Amino acid sequence: MKQCRRCEQDLPLSSFGYGGRSRLRKFCHGCFSAIVNGEVFTMNPREAATFMARLEAGHSLRMLTGGVDGEPIICSAAAFYKHCELHPEWGARALPLVKANARSRVVQGAFKRYEGRTTCFKGHPLTAEIIKRMNAERRYSHQWCQTCVRHWRGFGRYLAEDANVIEPPRLDGPITLSGGSRYLTAADVALIEEWLNKGASLRKLLRAWDFVRLKLYRKSNSEWDAKFKPIIERNAKIAVAYAARQNRHTHCPQGHEYTEESTHINTTNGTRSCAICNRAYKGAPVTSEMIHNAERGLLTGMKVSQLTKPMGGRRSILTPMQWRVIRTTRPDINERFIRAARNPATIRGLMGADKGLILDRPAEVVPASDIPLYIPEDGDFEWLYSFAPRNLQRDTRNDIVADLWAELAGRRVSRAGVPALAREIVAKYKRENPMKAYGDIRTPLPLDAPAYLDGTMSHVEIVSESLWS
Repeated sequence: MKQCRRCEQDLPLSSFGYGGRSRLRKFCHGCFSAIVNGEVFTMNPREAATFMARLEAGHSLRMLTGGVDGEPIICSAAAFYKHCELHPEWGARALPLVKANARSRVVQGAFKRYEGRTTCFKGHPLTAEIIKRMNAERRYSHQWCQTCVRHWRGFGRYLAEDANVIEPPRLDGPITLSGGSRYLTAADVALIEEWLNKGASLRKLLRAWDFVRLKLYRKSNSEWDAKFKPIIERNAKIAVAYAARQNRHTHCPQGHEYTEESTHINTTNGTRSCAICNRAYKGAPVTSEMIHNAERGLLTGMKVSQLTKPMGGRRSILTPMQWRVIRTTRPDINERFIRAARNPATIRGLMGADKGLILDRPAEVVPASDIPLYIPEDGDFEWLYSFAPRNLQRDTRNDIVADLWAELAGRRVSRAGVPALAREIVAKYKRENPMKAYGDIRTPLPLDAPAYLDGTMSHVEIVSESLWS
């Protein structure tokens, strides 16, 4: 006799099948068929009692269903939730314990990381009071390190936490001011003052045109500007602080740390930028690679606005400042740019200050394209070569790679469109060269294809019956 684990009945051994290594299964034929047909195996009363006891002892669901820390597995997670569904009273006790135990396990795991710590994550030494508080509360906060707080002074999430300021008001959108004039009315100024006193930043408060109107008003009313400039700066810093606390960004995309010295906060609109990147990128010298890329972009019909603005997730080829400097200080490069331009509007704009330059070619009409300029990277040849089928000859594969590169360099296709274009090129090659494609029964040659390399006779003309037909 043997007891079935699912139905807990004592049945003869003939009621059990054999599993792996020729061992009797733990389920009878009826229970095993039910499980195979899609039923979820649930716990029997004895296992349910053991499961509940371990939950009350503080074990998490991951430990009970995954066998963590050497603990035996009782059932799967799907079986646990199915048991809660079939037994609502048992589930009402088990589900809250599962959530509480999971939370406590996370807290315990986090405290193991902080236990015995004498420095913060930045390496600053912690005082005895902070270590005592950390062990008492079983958690660690960046705000407890005074060195880090001073490092974040003036911006970041610590400003909002330390100053105990009121959270900025939430706006559904920019406010509506009176239109039709470039000057603000007294009602518009009063409405702006009301929202500024509430703590709203100008970036969330005004539209672009209203922002220009307020700028003109501030220039003509020095007393109003002197009174509300501190409020505008305070609201901008508070907005930046709350945004930084949500995003938790401590470094710029280029890896420079946001510090008081290396961070620029635009107090007019509340944006934050890296001063190191601004100085390095805006005032950076123009390299030969930049000039080459700009010339290639003009040859493919790019406009000046496309050269000086980011495209395709990349930085711009030249900044507007670099473009102006290179045109005014290097007449030879300026002439190269004019001769390389292929867009009629770009040619007219570039030749506005060079009336004496005469081009020996008519302006080419290039269709507008938003495809970014192709800049070669390491591994591009192998990447393009992977789209050519291996069964083709090496010269043919090189020709396919050359066609793909020409389309990329001419801005007729982007990197994302290369796979589809490669399939079209390969299909076109096989249509034009049927004798070089597969010729077996899986891919037979067409009947109108030439039968011989040096003749015009087609396959349909040499078809004949076999000797035994």
